[in-house]
Amino acid sequence: MSSPAAPVSASAPLDAVQPAIEHTRRHLFPFRFERWLALGFVAFLDQCGRGGASFNVPGPGGWGDTEGARGEIDSALAWLAAHVVLVSVLAALALAIVVAVAAVVLWINSRGVFMYVDDVATGRADVARPWREHAGLASSYFAWSFGLTVATLTVVLLLVLAIGGVALVMVRGRPSAIVAGVALIVGLVLLLLTVAFVAVLASVALRDFVAPLQIAAGRPCGEAVQVFLGLLRAHPGVFVVYVLLKVALILVLGMVALVLGCCTCCFGFLPVVAQTALQPAYYFERAWPLYVLRQLGHDLLASPALPAA
Repeated sequence: MSSPAAPVSASAPLDAVQPAIEHTRRHLFPFRFERWLALGFVAFLDQCGRGGASFNVPGPGGWGDTEGARGEIDSALAWLAAHVVLVSVLAALALAIVVAVAAVVLWINSRGVFMYVDDVATGRADVARPWREHAGLASSYFAWSFGLTVATLTVVLLLVLAIGGVALVMVRGRPSAIVAGVALIVGLVLLLLTVAFVAVLASVALRDFVAPLQIAAGRPCGEAVQVFLGLLRAHPGVFVVYVLLKVALILVLGMVALVLGCCTCCFGFLPVVAQTALQPAYYFERAWPLYVLRQLGHDLLASPALPAA
């Protein structure tokens, strides 16, 4: 549970590395295939839907043939005006499908997050038990995760539409408007990247710290978010260092996964297979923030909310 806060230096994430490595070694070795396979499946659920997405916004190139571009755009706009109902229905249907698929994936991911935290904290390799025991907490977590995703997609869509609108005005307008349009597009792209960056940070905070805080005290996600924000205000340096190290860890893990997949003729890219083969890396990545939280006064590893290993 929680304990009185003690002074914590910004090096806390570095200090948590060694005990997290020892925790990983203690619970994964000696090697047992059935244990690694079960944890690989749970790790796959924990990773479900967490792949990065890139936003490719076309730049204002090719302004030399503006007459041809204007003609093509005028034709496209005329077609859209003639089929506005059909386009609207198809767009709404596509958006509904995207939201529905995202909801299902995030729901599975939410259950997996709590399953893997439980298994790593207790040193077990259970599947059914943590799925059942943390259903309520995972549902609260899902609501926040889904809300964050919908809000991010909404803002991104509006910004992409704004960029497209500016580009359209630039093509159809006078050449003198190009400079102002380029500056506006650059500003919108920077805002788009900022929104994506903030959304990624929020997602990492939810998974790495809020979910364990939920389990430690049986809190709904909203209350755990408030606890995390208090920790963030009290120890900003800790989380800055954590994020920087986390980026380095993800890059290294990504390169290792890429090499594994290429060396196994893409077999290593298959779901569950990759998480099983690289289980020590995934296990450490999950144990590490738990040891950071321990230094901040929230010890999930000794929480009575979890069954004894």
